[in-house]
Amino acid sequence: MTQQIDYEARMDKIFAEGHLWKNRTLRTVFDPGSSEWDRTTMEQKIVILKKIIESGEKLDRLIFNYKNRYREQDRNDIAGRVGEAAIILLNYNLNEGIKI
Repeated sequence: MTQQIDYEARMDKIFAEGHLWKNRTLRTVFDPGSSEWDRTTMEQKIVILKKIIESGEKLDRLIFNYKNRYREQDRNDIAGRVGEAAIILLNYNLNEGIKI
């Protein structure tokens, strides 16, 4: 199983409720330039990340797999947005006082 499929399968297990989770690629939380990012609120992104962490998933491993997925597709533009997403989410969380 490739890293790509591995992390998507892990997301399916975390979010599955009788159907595949529609944002299993995680561009929703890691790619500020994507339509997936635009379709979710900051609160929804925080909830998604919180659920991932609560499942026992390690964010460093997940981010590594995510970045490799897009590097394998020669999409370094997508892989490179993770840091920007983390800064946006951290700034939002600190400014809004949301408890995670």
